[in-house]
Amino acid sequence: MDNRPIGVLDSGLGGLTVLKKVIEKMPNESTIFIGDQANMPYGDRSREEIISLTRDSVNFLISKDVKIIIFGCNTATAVAMSTIQKEIPLQIIGVVQSGALAAARTTETKNVAVIGTNATVDSHSYLKEIQYRDPEIKVSEFAQPKLAPLAEEDPDENIKNAVVSESLTPLKNADYDTLVLGCTHYPLLRDEIVAVVGQDKKIVDPADQVAQYTYNVLRRDDLFAESTAPVKHDYYTTGEAKKFTEITRQWMNDDTIVGHHVDAED
Repeated sequence: MDNRPIGVLDSGLGGLTVLKKVIEKMPNESTIFIGDQANMPYGDRSREEIISLTRDSVNFLISKDVKIIIFGCNTATAVAMSTIQKEIPLQIIGVVQSGALAAARTTETKNVAVIGTNATVDSHSYLKEIQYRDPEIKVSEFAQPKLAPLAEEDPDENIKNAVVSESLTPLKNADYDTLVLGCTHYPLLRDEIVAVVGQDKKIVDPADQVAQYTYNVLRRDDLFAESTAPVKHDYYTTGEAKKFTEITRQWMNDDTIVGHHVDAED
């Protein structure tokens, strides 16, 4: 048994979609979330910048004595995870591997489309991970740099619909039955995305598989918290705490959340 919290990091707020699934799956576990809003989006940054910024968040979580770290960010997973995993003793769980597994299990036609940030798409991480599981699956990748900032800004529905519709235009001519939301911000735009791609497409949100895999790891390594241990969820941002708190309360459906500002590099 291990009562230490689970750490979750993201470039911004998108990782909250992963955190929510983790809390639902393991209600007895405490968590610590850090969103690097001051430096988002990661998708347009260099590999070196992404690794450095992700390392800052990892070190912050380690300072909070977490027992496992979830990269609730596809860009950080695709670009920085393999490097940082060699630097720390804690296990890291990434969203790309979980999303790829879910996509390979979901597709019936063996045609999968992936939308993600520029960095995630340029890394071809989903292509490699999906075809590792089934080489016969055809993977089409589409960079969507406007969608993560759109989710963070949370504008009115007309703006959301217009930006999503324009961004997803390339998918109209693509052959796929399964769409991977390759950025944890995208589930926050799920309704708008479905309105564009159609109800017949299967949507894969890696967060579901991440929560299940985390559960399996804790069970395997005997890391579950004691059932009588107090549960606490802490939220940190490198951005503005007040705005972070307002949006996080809305997304997590919890009016008691209080976000705290932190300089992760410190």
